[in-house]
Amino acid sequence: MRYLKIIILVTFLVGCGGNSSNSSIQTPQSVDAGGSGKGGSMARFVISGDYLYALNKRDLTLFDISKPSEPLPETKVSVPFDVETLFSYGDYLYVGAEGGVYIYTKPINDKGFERVATFTHTKSCDPVVVQNDLAFITLRSGSSCRLSSVENSLQILDVKNPLQPKLIYTKNLIEPKGLGIDNDKLFICDGAGGLKTFNVVKMQNSETNETTVSINLDRNSTKAEIDCYDLIPDNGNLVVSNGDDVRQFDYTKLPMIELGKIK
Repeated sequence: MRYLKIIILVTFLVGCGGNSSNSSIQTPQSVDAGGSGKGGSMARFVISGDYLYALNKRDLTLFDISKPSEPLPETKVSVPFDVETLFSYGDYLYVGAEGGVYIYTKPINDKGFERVATFTHTKSCDPVVVQNDLAFITLRSGSSCRLSSVENSLQILDVKNPLQPKLIYTKNLIEPKGLGIDNDKLFICDGAGGLKTFNVVKMQNSETNETTVSINLDRNSTKAEIDCYDLIPDNGNLVVSNGDDVRQFDYTKLPMIELGKIK
């Protein structure tokens, strides 16, 4: 049986966490023996190489962490007031916000952050993850988002050209929160619908060169009893968190097998 990975619970301010500016929530961060990290979809910071990108309600800041004991802020850019989450993919940063997804270039040489695109959607809670030029977004309604939106759905964007994100798929859900993608497996915390597993098939039309996707629910691996907040899929291991505990599952073979729980 696989060993239970080290989990660090990071408490941070989240834009969609509640009405109070002091609202906080916990999301998992998995750390391997080599010191690299992979955050959940609700995270407000990401590590990429020797750099840490951190998001607050005012700024997106780059820190040099090549010397972990002496992190140095290098550059920052002001961000819209409605930002919520941060995800790194390739040369770009994807910022989930109440009104959409903002795409920024990572600072290179003397160039700082630059917002190169904005995808606008119905105002709602909005974490985003990216893989293979596809961005996966969950939109959630409810008072915890400080908004009156009735949208509860999964949206998928084609970001092959990050300067022109394009909506290619929408699926209605119950109350989606955190999500994660690993190869063809998409995991979503869907409130009363539980922890859901979907199979994702990406297709390319040879004539139009347009990208399409097919999403199918894996009913055998959906766990309706788990009302989770965020999750991290990582090479066959799924770390799932809610307000009470952190659980780990092995999804190398489906249905998933639970490996352990931390209260």
